[in-house]
Amino acid sequence: MTPQRRARIFAMRHGICGDATLGEKDWGCGRKLKVAEWWTVEHHPALENGGIDDDEFCFVICSLCKGKKDGDDHALAGHGRRAYTRHVVPS
Repeated sequence: MTPQRRARIFAMRHGICGDATLGEKDWGCGRKLKVAEWWTVEHHPALENGGIDDDEFCFVICSLCKGKKDGDDHALAGHGRRAYTRHVVPS
């Protein structure tokens, strides 16, 4: 992701951690991020769970909230892999 794209997404989301408009679950704390604060861009749903890499499906998230979102994303992806294996791979 280019620095220009990160800046565009940050501006589009008004520098607020998380975005409840992207789905039923909002992982962000909803506060305005400070100038020197660490943040990253996340996708909803996550790319590993079939998300789309378009700006409108991205939001910014602070370092405190990122761990929870990553944990939820990895758990969902693991569940999908286990379900696929259970139904497709012969015993």
